[in-house]
Amino acid sequence: MRSERLAINPLLFVPKPFGINMNRFFVVAVTFLLLVTSQQTLAQSENLKTWNDVVSEYSDTGTLGGISVSLDENMSNDSNTMSGDEWPSLVEVYTATWCENCVTTQGIINSLNLSEGKSMMKVHYHRFIAEVQDPFGSQITDDRWIERYGPTSRLTNSYGYENIAPSKVFDGERMHTGTTKSSDSLDFDYQTSFDKGSSIDVSTFSATLSWTKSSEINEFSWNISTPSLDSKYVIEPMIFIIEDEGYFPEGGNGEKYYHHILRDIIPLSSIDGNISAEFNNAYDGNDLSAVLVFDWNNNNPDDGLLGAIPFPSSVIFVSLFIAIFYSRDKYSN
Repeated sequence: MRSERLAINPLLFVPKPFGINMNRFFVVAVTFLLLVTSQQTLAQSENLKTWNDVVSEYSDTGTLGGISVSLDENMSNDSNTMSGDEWPSLVEVYTATWCENCVTTQGIINSLNLSEGKSMMKVHYHRFIAEVQDPFGSQITDDRWIERYGPTSRLTNSYGYENIAPSKVFDGERMHTGTTKSSDSLDFDYQTSFDKGSSIDVSTFSATLSWTKSSEINEFSWNISTPSLDSKYVIEPMIFIIEDEGYFPEGGNGEKYYHHILRDIIPLSSIDGNISAEFNNAYDGNDLSAVLVFDWNNNNPDDGLLGAIPFPSSVIFVSLFIAIFYSRDKYSN
C-alpha cells in the first residue's frame, strides 16, 4: 500500500484545463485594467464639461446660422451671403429687465476671448409670460425658448422652471442655467462652452438671406446649403427679428439700455424659398435686423448596440469578445 502511494503522479492533481483558466484570467484582468483606464480618462474629460447638454426628442441637436440683413426703414432692400466657416457662434440668452444676476452673466459673455476668425452673435430672449416689468419679450419668443430649451432648464434648476433668468445656450447645444458655476468661475465655464463650438462640421455650408420692402410689405428670400447633412437630419429654419438696442430705465436691475433683443420669430417651412411676413416693430428707434438661423436635429438615433457604448469601451468590448472566443476555440480543439 505504501509503494502504491509513492507511485502516484503528483501532476494528476493539476486540473487539465489549467491553461484555459489562466488564459481567460489574463484576458479578463487586462480588460479590467483597460476599462479602469478608459473610465478614468472619460472622468477626466468630463471634468472639462461645464455645461448641460440640451435635451430634445432627437438624439442630438443644435442651432446654426447667423446671416443678418438690416431692416432699416430708410432702405428698401438688403442681402447677405455667408459660407459656413464665416457664421458666428450663436449665444442665446434668457433674461429680464429686473434680473440683477443677468447683468453679471452678460458681462462675462461680453468679455469672452474670441480666437482669430471666430465671431459671436448674441440673441436675448426677454421674459414675456406672466411678465409685468419687462416690455421687450413676446409670446412667440417665450414659446420657442420653452419648447426648445424648457426640458433642459427643468432638469438643471432646483425650481423646475422652463424659463429661468439668467440662462445661456451656446450653439443650441450647451446650456448654463442660473449663476451656479461648474469650475472655479463662470468665466471659465462660459469660455469652455464657447470654445467647444458646434458639433457639426459647417465648412461646406453656406446660406443667403435677402429682404425687400415695397408698399409696406416685407418679403424675405433665403437659401440654406448643407451638403453634409444627409437624410438622417431634420433642418428647421427661421428668421429672428432682433432689435439692436432698447431704452428702458424702469428696469429693476439698474440697466437703462438693453441689447440684442429678440422681438419676433418668423418660422420657415423649407431650406429655401420666399415669404411675405409681418413682424413686431422695434420697441424704440430704427435698428431692427433679420437673422437667418436653423435648428438641426439628428433624426436617426438608433446606431445599434455599439453606438450606445462609449468609444474606448466599445473597442474593449469587441476585443474581449474576440479574445474569449479565440481562447475557447483554441483549447477546444
